[in-house]
This record gives sequence, C-alpha cells and structure tokens, in this order.
Amino acid sequence: MAMDAGTLVIWATVLGLLVGVIWSLKYIVVIDRRIERMEEHLDKIMHKLDIRKKR
Repeated sequence: MAMDAGTLVIWATVLGLLVGVIWSLKYIVVIDRRIERMEEHLDKIMHKLDIRKKR
C-alpha cells in the first residue's frame, strides 16, 4: 500500500479542506447563536419601550 508523492499530496489536500470546512461551520454556528441572542434582547428592549409609550 505504498503511495507516491502525488497521491499523498492529494489526500492531504482533501483532508485539509474537510477540516477547514468543519472548522468554519463550527464558527458559523457560534456566530448564528450570538446573533439570535442579540435579536432576543432587542425584542425585549423594544417590548419594554412599547409598554412605556402606552402609559
């Protein structure tokens, strides 16, 4: 099962790309959750402001 240099480079590239994609998806999920929390906080603030205006 000896591999020549070209095959090894191709497999290393494929593995590197897969790791990069998975790493990027991890950070996309983290950023999405942060944005979701920010939207929830903004909704709460807007709701509080709306209640104060009605008084």
